Amino acid sequence: MRSRFEYFRPRSLKETLEFLAVHGSETSVLAGGTDLMISIRRGEITSKFVLDISRLDELRTVQKTDGVISVGAALTYTEIINSEPIKQFVPVLVEAAGHVGSVQIRNVGTLGGNTANASPAADSVPPLLVHNGRVIIQSAYSERIEPLHDFIVGPYRTNLKPEELITGFLLEAVDGAYRYSFERIARRKALAIARINAAAVARLDSTSVVEDLRLSVGSITPQPTRMTAAENHLKGRRANITAIREAADIVTQEMLRRSGVRPSTEYKKPAVEGLLMKALSRVLF
Repeated sequence: MRSRFEYFRPRSLKETLEFLAVHGSETSVLAGGTDLMISIRRGEITSKFVLDISRLDELRTVQKTDGVISVGAALTYTEIINSEPIKQFVPVLVEAAGHVGSVQIRNVGTLGGNTANASPAADSVPPLLVHNGRVIIQSAYSERIEPLHDFIVGPYRTNLKPEELITGFLLEAVDGAYRYSFERIARRKALAIARINAAAVARLDSTSVVEDLRLSVGSITPQPTRMTAAENHLKGRRANITAIREAADIVTQEMLRRSGVRPSTEYKKPAVEGLLMKALSRVLF
């Protein structure tokens, strides 16, 4: 049996936040609906209200200011793929968006909804992390900006309060000197949730020494994070296969330290190493 609820579509962000201030604890927010609609059909939603924010123009903007790209939370993956500022300054997010679901899913799925769901396999999270992503969170009475790695506190868990809404993201822009890579492993080549994914951006100097490297891997730790130890292992040196393999091993050791040994470890450890060899080779060679 399908879930029963009252549907409400606000006309503005102000109206949205005022609604959440009163009914936040009994409301499910509908952005793209790619996860929520499944739960509704299964009868799993117990909320009294569903609040549809998908058509709020205030949440669908992209702006560049002083080296920072501001991305609205209700921007769909198709809009991300077609956005010139994002293609120019956050290209790894565009590459990741192209891997999300089908065309139909990309046409409705949103960056804010994907982040709020906090799935460890979310394809958008590693690209946001390598761009030092921050989450803009608003309520009727306040606004806070929080690093993404602090906002997601565990699998399918965030620190978002009932009266709050993700309204956007702040991403550090990179210039054309940066190389980028997004890689993933899934059960199928397309239309499948990632088992492991990775995003990397890097800048090399004129002698091929690594000046800057940012790396994040999804689905291997309870909370998303940058792999700073692996980054530091490669910075300031000319990368070679041995150094990249060592960096991949550093990541898998971090995975074991934070997640422990599990039945999937025998498969996952070499899979992570192989994925990182591919991602790092793309940005360093």
